[in-house]
Amino acid sequence: MFSLSILTALSLYASFVSSAPSNESSFDYIVVGSGPGGGPLAVNLAQAGYSVLLLEAGRNLTSDYSQLVPALIGQAQWDEAQGWWFYVKDYGNATEGANNDKMVWRKPDGGYWVGQNPPEGSTQLGVWYPRAGTLGGCDTHNGGLTVLPSEWDWDNIANQTGDISWTHDRMLHYFERIERNLFLPPGTPGHGFNGYQPVGRGDKTLFEKEPQILAVTQGSVAALGLTARAASTDFDVLAKQDINEFSPDRDYQNDVYQISFKKDERGRRFSAGSRVNQAIEWGLPLTVRFDSLVTKVQIDEDLRATGVEYLEGESLYLADPRAKRNNTGIRRTATAKREVIISGGTFNTPQLLLLSGIGPAEELKKHDIPVLVDLPGVGKNLQDHYEVGVIQEFPNNFTFWDECVYEAGQVSPCFETWERNGTGPWSTLGFDKFTLYTSSVAPRGSRDLILYGVMDGVIGHVPPYTNLTGLLNATNVYTYTISESHSRNRAGTVTLRTSDPRDVPEINFNYFTDGGEDDIQGLVDGIEFARKIFNSMPGFENTTHEVYPGPEFDTQEKLRQYVRDQAYGHHASSTASIGGDDDPLAVLNSRFQVRGVKSLRVVDMSAFPTTPGTFPLISIFMLSEKASDTILEDATLEYATQEAAKN
Repeated sequence: MFSLSILTALSLYASFVSSAPSNESSFDYIVVGSGPGGGPLAVNLAQAGYSVLLLEAGRNLTSDYSQLVPALIGQAQWDEAQGWWFYVKDYGNATEGANNDKMVWRKPDGGYWVGQNPPEGSTQLGVWYPRAGTLGGCDTHNGGLTVLPSEWDWDNIANQTGDISWTHDRMLHYFERIERNLFLPPGTPGHGFNGYQPVGRGDKTLFEKEPQILAVTQGSVAALGLTARAASTDFDVLAKQDINEFSPDRDYQNDVYQISFKKDERGRRFSAGSRVNQAIEWGLPLTVRFDSLVTKVQIDEDLRATGVEYLEGESLYLADPRAKRNNTGIRRTATAKREVIISGGTFNTPQLLLLSGIGPAEELKKHDIPVLVDLPGVGKNLQDHYEVGVIQEFPNNFTFWDECVYEAGQVSPCFETWERNGTGPWSTLGFDKFTLYTSSVAPRGSRDLILYGVMDGVIGHVPPYTNLTGLLNATNVYTYTISESHSRNRAGTVTLRTSDPRDVPEINFNYFTDGGEDDIQGLVDGIEFARKIFNSMPGFENTTHEVYPGPEFDTQEKLRQYVRDQAYGHHASSTASIGGDDDPLAVLNSRFQVRGVKSLRVVDMSAFPTTPGTFPLISIFMLSEKASDTILEDATLEYATQEAAKN
């Protein structure tokens, strides 16, 4: 036994850890991937004094305006220099997939077609699913929305694993630790005000001066039966400020909320990449290598991860739209003296595990990969939040962006306002509110639908080369997208196409396979509620009408088919999930360790047993903080044990 406390032992050990120069090939820890799982984790390990190598397949584009300006997130998603563009299957059946308005086809002439009824001879590529191949990962091109998951999301992990450190009350500490809230009174329970992650919101006066936005907000409140509030024109009265309010019944409250998201005091977005930049500026023992595609985890005969193999070169991964198959890169290796941590994300983490000989034996043998650990759950259990949109046409154009219009060769006045003051329309995401609602099939009776609104036509993610026009370019439409939490489907898979690490995996979500009838009904309930909202807007009686899916979808049966045809998602998770010892598909234990392999962990969205919450971004940051504590705790205990043995 030993008597050293964890903190004392950590401080003792850290004093002996030296920084590794950038040309070194041996480090205490190697972290693969710089997104919201791996980026903050690498910084935390380096802050503790350990030498850390962070390998990123893309480059550092955090100074690009598309990553800094909140309103330009769409440009970031369409930027080839930042993107890894996957084409996924929602269904194994190509006939069913052909009904999707977002299906991408390769035309006979080599061009693309998006939607139904492609030219004869076209072949399906899949539904465009953009990920980010750049420092900071997908945190650089998403909305940065900060919505805490439900209490059940954390308690479920605790119950599955028997590890009480995962309970929601303990996990809330990590949110409080990282948050720097910029709009609530200091000391507000459940929030942090000194963390590294700034959280702001849009200027309410911008939304108040647009009458049609105000009307949708009033309709949203009225549809929930909150009649007195619905009469107000004060956005702070209509939409609550704090969607993460510390309340014992938070998960059961249906209400309207303002959108909080990650931006700093100057109106700049702050991503996981921004956090890594801070560590480099501080001179921490963190080495970041870009253009570094990890191809394999090196595992010795004792089944211990000892390092990684990677390829050095630009645009090597074939999900990069600029990639060329003949660009093979330069082979490199790096050694981990302590551990390797994979943070590649839901698609790439299972791919790397499989390439390293960890996964279902049958699949590995099919690709002539030696089986090191037969782990059936790798690449299984793929999940997502289902989403569908309802688009309403208004009598007038929305004026929110009018002051941003500029002539060719000039600079947008909104950019100048944002750059000078961090204010104006470009300091917002364009999305103006959340509405939380409970469907008739909600698991555990807690709210399971989040509707998020924007003055734009949104049918899902479509690529920049889309041939779709009409609704997507309209300036007089408003979309309420309905996102369903805690979907029941566990049938999705990520499997290898080939053993070439530059190739993209086969991704099939197998929509609505498990519990599909209830999941579809939940979304139908959301559509009907969105219609109720639009019908509850004061002053717009009989002046607006639905254009998508359209009034012809007037029965439950037709709406259910619309959901089946048009549902989409962008929160893929759970392909290397944490689980209990009795779960045959559990890839990780509760301490993020890959089962059957020493010194190898996974810290990213793939680790969640179910897709968390409504918008999972902040959940991943919390996961990263917990993983940091867990890894440092294990390192400290190991050091303390060694010191005790000497005595």
